[in-house]
Amino acid sequence: MKRFAGWIFILLIFSTVFSFSLSAETFQSVKSSYGEWIFTTKSTDGADYENLYAQKTGSSEKPTLILENPAKFPGLFSNLCYVPETESLYFSIHNGGEFVNGVQLFRGEGIYVLKKDADGNYSSKGLRRYTKLEPWLVERAKKAYFDNLPSPDYQGFLDYLFGFADFDVKPCLFCKSESGENLLNEEALRYLHQSSLLDQLVSKEKENYHSGIEDFLFCLDESGRVTEKAAVTANHSQLFYRDGSSFANFHYFLSYKGHIFMLDSRGSMRGSEWVLDFSKIYAISDSGRDFSVYQPYDFNGIMAEVFETPFPKRLDSAPLFIQDGKLYLRDINHTDFYVFENDSFKKVASIEKRKSLSGLVLPLLFALCLILLVLSAFFFFRLRKINSPRFVFALQQQVRSEISSAIHDSVVQDIRALRLDVERLKVQEESEDLQKEAVKNLTECIKRMRDICYGLNPAEIAVAELRDSKVDIISVVQTLCEQFSLRTKIQFQFDIEENFPQISIRNENAKYITRIVMEILSNTEKHSFASNLTLLVREKEIPREGKSVTFIFIDDGVGCEMKSISRKTHFGIRNMMQYARLAGLKIEFLTEKNEGMQVKLTMKEEE
Repeated sequence: MKRFAGWIFILLIFSTVFSFSLSAETFQSVKSSYGEWIFTTKSTDGADYENLYAQKTGSSEKPTLILENPAKFPGLFSNLCYVPETESLYFSIHNGGEFVNGVQLFRGEGIYVLKKDADGNYSSKGLRRYTKLEPWLVERAKKAYFDNLPSPDYQGFLDYLFGFADFDVKPCLFCKSESGENLLNEEALRYLHQSSLLDQLVSKEKENYHSGIEDFLFCLDESGRVTEKAAVTANHSQLFYRDGSSFANFHYFLSYKGHIFMLDSRGSMRGSEWVLDFSKIYAISDSGRDFSVYQPYDFNGIMAEVFETPFPKRLDSAPLFIQDGKLYLRDINHTDFYVFENDSFKKVASIEKRKSLSGLVLPLLFALCLILLVLSAFFFFRLRKINSPRFVFALQQQVRSEISSAIHDSVVQDIRALRLDVERLKVQEESEDLQKEAVKNLTECIKRMRDICYGLNPAEIAVAELRDSKVDIISVVQTLCEQFSLRTKIQFQFDIEENFPQISIRNENAKYITRIVMEILSNTEKHSFASNLTLLVREKEIPREGKSVTFIFIDDGVGCEMKSISRKTHFGIRNMMQYARLAGLKIEFLTEKNEGMQVKLTMKEEE
């Protein structure tokens, strides 16, 4: 009974101290002004992507599906922003992770507004999407559905174009042949393609950067006949066409005293990596008839801090925030602030209250972690009955996660800001090479810090823990090995069978395997003197036991004699064996002096 009480007490301490990091749900939610409606983005039926739902508070009916994820890809929705003055919900979708036939497409991209329908409810009938069919989007689609295929995928290309049409119309592609024949959809597209007119349309740019192919997209009436009504009108808002933009990027929305503000993140290529550098502040005008995203003249010079994507899981970390009834915007340098007054943002001195609080977050975090460790150690030795390796591992893993988060949210962001400052410096011509070298070194430092964060708490595991889902363990192991190779210059070869299935395992077991892999890589780096590391992944059917997956790590180092290694003194091997036992895995070591080292890790596939 005492043992049970001790466990309960320690678990309560854990839940209290780390509640802020574990409170994130697998979906985000926001309530309407009087709490009668709740809007959520969540996954259903085991899917790994979110859809948007609305439900009346207290209703026993199932939530109403407002918008199905257009690309069925996780992390597309921005934050949900409810505006009480107009009873409207604002959000955006950014899909930069979908690849079709080797081409990156942005399906469903745009700004969305949800208003009440004619029945006074929130449904898909009241949803509007604001975006533009820009020439570069059509060029990518043509490459995906025509150029990269042995034969054209007409229907795939049409479906992509129709995705830009208004929600409340039935779109079609219409043109006339040279002989005057009316052609519709696939016939029209085949004619345009075979007559080389499609190439001209793809490259044609209309006023305000619209694709020329819009001139061939119309609506069908109820009888299926072509009308003169355009299918792509940014949901009937001509003002949006003139002043707006599609903003194919991440966004953050905030409502303040009837105003609707939007942050648009901006990035640049750093070598082969796309990095978010800063965000721009915009305002939204939405009369119900016209919709416009615009930037007043005094907004233009402001470079705001970047924000967490796909949406800020902690609202107090967003660079646009409300404090003491005022709206503030944090600058890219993290210390300067702008306050919104008289319809404009004005620079003000640092907000001491907020600054002092933010400056205390990390010290308080580490102080709480230290207190937790002391209390845990006290009860561990005092009660003499809490002796669980799983408990110790969970504690270690939690600390790793907190340290990873602290490094990423503070040090990495500070170095990124420093890199921007160095890039913006005006230097003499003879110092330009030195400036470029400094930027290069800072970029490499950011990459190394991110690798450290990944090693402490891999992103796939962190996301799976938030979503309460399983982990693609092969992806995690491969990433760890590739980062190891880049850092140590030890050549890495990944050998996996073609069409090998994705192996998804429970989050807890993924953590154990991660620590085993980190121990293997550490031993390879410190003791093996190897120049090559190979990872073999194999699947095997065991009679009466089911399928198993084996990871085989092979280095060409000096090896050793296993008999001469004491498990009492060699903590790495002892830890690997303990982690394998806790996860129900089988681990084997095969080595001889001057013959390299092989570590074989076998696991049963989970249902």
